[in-house]
Amino acid sequence: MRHAYGICGSLRRLYSTHGSGSKERSKWFPKKVSDLYRHYQNSTPHYIPYGEDGSGFYSDNALGHYDIITNAKPIVMDAINSMEINPTQIFNIVDYGSADGGTSMPLFYQIVDKLRQTYGDALPIHVTYEDQPVADFKSLFMRLHGLLPMPDNHGYLKGFNNVYVSACGTSFYDQCLPNAFVNFGFSSTAMHWLSRGPCPLPDAVFHMVSSCGEAKEAFAKQAAQDWELILLQRARELAPGGRMVINVPTIDEDGYFGGGRWDSGKVNVFQKLSSLWHTFALRGRITKEEFVNTNIFGYKRVPEEVQTPFVNKDSRVRKAGLTLVCMETKHTPCAFHARWQREGGNARQHAEQFVNMLRSWSIHAFHAGLSKGRTEEEKTTILESFFNEYEDEVAAAPEEHSFELMSSFLHIKKEY
Repeated sequence: MRHAYGICGSLRRLYSTHGSGSKERSKWFPKKVSDLYRHYQNSTPHYIPYGEDGSGFYSDNALGHYDIITNAKPIVMDAINSMEINPTQIFNIVDYGSADGGTSMPLFYQIVDKLRQTYGDALPIHVTYEDQPVADFKSLFMRLHGLLPMPDNHGYLKGFNNVYVSACGTSFYDQCLPNAFVNFGFSSTAMHWLSRGPCPLPDAVFHMVSSCGEAKEAFAKQAAQDWELILLQRARELAPGGRMVINVPTIDEDGYFGGGRWDSGKVNVFQKLSSLWHTFALRGRITKEEFVNTNIFGYKRVPEEVQTPFVNKDSRVRKAGLTLVCMETKHTPCAFHARWQREGGNARQHAEQFVNMLRSWSIHAFHAGLSKGRTEEEKTTILESFFNEYEDEVAAAPEEHSFELMSSFLHIKKEY
């Protein structure tokens, strides 16, 4: 680990933190998911779902992601309305990085409804949900078939005729579907995950709050390569005239990357997760090596980085036939914080729901950062204590904790 420390000097405390206590939970990961963590630790990073297969945990706790997708609806419907669709051929829709599928189902209901209004029941519609092989596809199909609650009863599979659904357990860094198969592609808050970790972040969990220039440069280089690769794979899969709408987490022109506006008294989630984990290292709950090994291998691009593959007409992405029709960068307010301000309620219950949202997409990285020499019981104890401390802080001051998100929304067309 000397090399990791040497990148930016010695480990140092960046942020002030406070926390108190911990409490036990009856269950963490099911055994088979813990086995997946052991398999993938210190190898190519994978997002591992939190919770029991078939429980619908991700979509039940990803309240803000429904709002992000609602923010995407205008650009999605513009894309659908601009397409020339042959009603005698199958219309293939793909949700890339779908997780357990729940957050996009209300939007997909509206897409199917629009297609039915325009083309009637004769148009065959096929929806493919793409994600890693470890995704919670069980929850996806249970929700589609009404065995898990559906937000606002948006069950398009049962609500419309001549609609078909399948799943693809292949990473979007590979070609997932045959050439020219996809008519409309969609992806929400997924394509910021990197194909690999370029290097450790010696002073933070997230690249946005690191002060290590070399490490941040390595992340930026990896992200540029990955973004081009993702787009080239989609260029193969999109049919000529096909469209795709992608929203990716981004950093705005003022350098704000979401997670809570510190300039208005809000705790920033990304800073808090890093600082609290660093406090665990200072207390001796985890080692310095474990702190350095804990990295979220995702990257928030600035708008210029998002647009780069489309700007130069000689780029590989442009040569593959993709053009950028339009792009918007906007923020999605924190749904949890808005609900608290609007309704108030039980602060502890609110805090548990807020932190469960964070667990759903981050706990895999904290688990992977812990030493292979630790037992699963030790890891569970550490991680439960960690998230419980955060929960205590949220419960003590709910108004200070917000998780609004910055996103770039892209409408892409396959020209030929």
